[in-house]
Amino acid sequence: IEQSGHGTVTIGSVEKYITDTAWEEGWVLPIKPAQERKESVSIRRDATDRRWVPCLRPIVITGGELTLEMLDLNYSPHARFYEAPLHVKALGGTFIIDDFGRQLVRPEDLLNRWIVPLQSRVDYLKLHSGKSFVVPFDELIIFSTNMEPNDLMDPAFLRRIPFKLKTEVPSEEEYYEIFESVADEEGLRLDPVIVRMAIERLTVENDHELACYQPRFIVDQVLATCKFQGIAPELRPDLVERALGHLYVEPSRKQRAKRDADARPAMAEASPNPRFGSPEFAPQSTVASA
Repeated sequence: IEQSGHGTVTIGSVEKYITDTAWEEGWVLPIKPAQERKESVSIRRDATDRRWVPCLRPIVITGGELTLEMLDLNYSPHARFYEAPLHVKALGGTFIIDDFGRQLVRPEDLLNRWIVPLQSRVDYLKLHSGKSFVVPFDELIIFSTNMEPNDLMDPAFLRRIPFKLKTEVPSEEEYYEIFESVADEEGLRLDPVIVRMAIERLTVENDHELACYQPRFIVDQVLATCKFQGIAPELRPDLVERALGHLYVEPSRKQRAKRDADARPAMAEASPNPRFGSPEFAPQSTVASA
């Protein structure tokens, strides 16, 4: 260390020597982005700071496994380093919380954790020593759920989410476009007759609504069946029919009996005449209104 020009061997000179030579000695692993940019970009990277590397904006997705501990620094005493929280890994990109409301922790606890970051655009993290520091909260955060938002968050948090998008039931044209996009992604040829058959089975024969996730489910089921049977992937009518049978579960005999039993008191209450309490003796108008 003395010969390198860092002065007398002290703790400070040792730290400065390690800092200055760590990269050249291979003590610091080079940064490898998860997905590098193909096009040429202008970036500040010179001989004095080689930490800058071109990369695409990160996308971090989490779901029901999300806990409050995953939003704080995770210190490893053996390796003596910190693992960044999920939202810090998504800085400059997108952080998607899927199935919001189905986590192990209450939605209120997760939302309270982000009230300050969403408003001030900074977050406060704490080291294991107790010292806190500020990091930017510069990212697009998306809460995705199929539950009622008013049951998950209060008005104070709702106003901190400036844009709210509702996924509506797709039209038949939109349903076909989604189906076609999923099939193209998997390299499958899509016959319009297949889409028409799926729509008829779902909406006419079983009284189900069309949904944007159904084409992906059907294609995945067909691919799994073809792989199991050892045949080339193909969107055949019989394979799609099998996939549609896995899309929804028919109620059991016990569930149907309970549903019919629950319906009888409502029908009897709607009828002013006691003798019409049983469905088989009820007039047609009463059955329809019930």
